Amino acid sequence: MKLVFDPQKDALNVSKHGISLDQANLVFNNPNKITLESDRQGENRLMDIAIVELNGVVLVLVYVLREESIRPISLRRASKRERSLYATYI
Repeated sequence: MKLVFDPQKDALNVSKHGISLDQANLVFNNPNKITLESDRQGENRLMDIAIVELNGVVLVLVYVLREESIRPISLRRASKRERSLYATYI
């Protein structure tokens, strides 16, 4: 699937989390990810949590699916709680 995001949103994500949204496929395509769902502001958001092999870091990708594309909302390091959740499932 194709990543689609606003460059300004990407700049904000880099500023806030130090990770570009163009790296979202590292989590989205990870075979060992877990996916959670939540509704927020009337849209069905998905959250993938996966360990990324490059640095052995657990990342969280929040996104929505739109037709044939992935619209990343946020890409960041997982919180302690999210890392524990991931470890429980994996």
